[in-house]
Amino acid sequence: MHDQASALRALASRENQKHSKMRVIAVTSGKGGVGKTNFTVNLALALAEYGQRIIILDGDLGLANVDIAFGLTARHTIAHLISGEKSIEQIILSGPRGIGIIPGGSGVQGLADLERDKLTNVLANLGRLEKMADMLIIDTGAGLGHTVMNFLQAADDIILVTTPEPTSLTDAYGLLKTLRKEAGEVPIHVVVNRVRTESDAQATFRRLETAVHKFLDGSVNFMGWVYDDPLVGRSVMQQEPVGISFPESPAYRCVQWIAGKVAGIYLRPPRQAGGVRGFLSKLLRSF
Repeated sequence: MHDQASALRALASRENQKHSKMRVIAVTSGKGGVGKTNFTVNLALALAEYGQRIIILDGDLGLANVDIAFGLTARHTIAHLISGEKSIEQIILSGPRGIGIIPGGSGVQGLADLERDKLTNVLANLGRLEKMADMLIIDTGAGLGHTVMNFLQAADDIILVTTPEPTSLTDAYGLLKTLRKEAGEVPIHVVVNRVRTESDAQATFRRLETAVHKFLDGSVNFMGWVYDDPLVGRSVMQQEPVGISFPESPAYRCVQWIAGKVAGIYLRPPRQAGGVRGFLSKLLRSF
């Protein structure tokens, strides 16, 4: 793995001189069922409205379902790219508003097991993402799994989705505790989902922030909230993101506002992006 990472860093150094760097955002949660994937796909839609070129990598090994959220069916995944059967252009699904979806599933784990003869081919393919998108959004699995933590350590920024429920907050804190040790330099932004009022969202964030300050000696950023909206459930049943089914809905209006913040962050990035090759370099080092 050391040899793989060294080769990857060398390639990244050469290629980063040729391309503008795409930023990598990892969207995560302490537990499942908080609306992480719905938030991810609608954030992508809203960012596309701001003129951003977006690609989503479905990084959930167990419940890969970004394609389903868009009403699409994946024939190929990143596993076909790693095996050399398909190119990056052949596995990317074309979603609404020009959004690309890279189906991951169990194939994501294969990124940690690249043989040297496959490394250059995979890098060449993934390196082309730099010309295809401004941002890569990774929909990680929930919780503290090994692959999840590796994605979070390698990202430029982390968006942590939680809800006001006590169990969700407890699990979010547990994730933050681990991140404090493993990914201390990566900025963490909190989105509180399924809130009734703004004051509920503010109170939820304050509880989390207080615990982080007191026990972890760290900090988190409040990125925003999304209202509890029955139209989200209706859109899920229709296998269509709420940003398409009900673009005037309160929930999607919140996501649009959050997307504006995200776009603003990357107009004036707080730290230099590593691009997709920098992301892969850090990812491989973490395995």
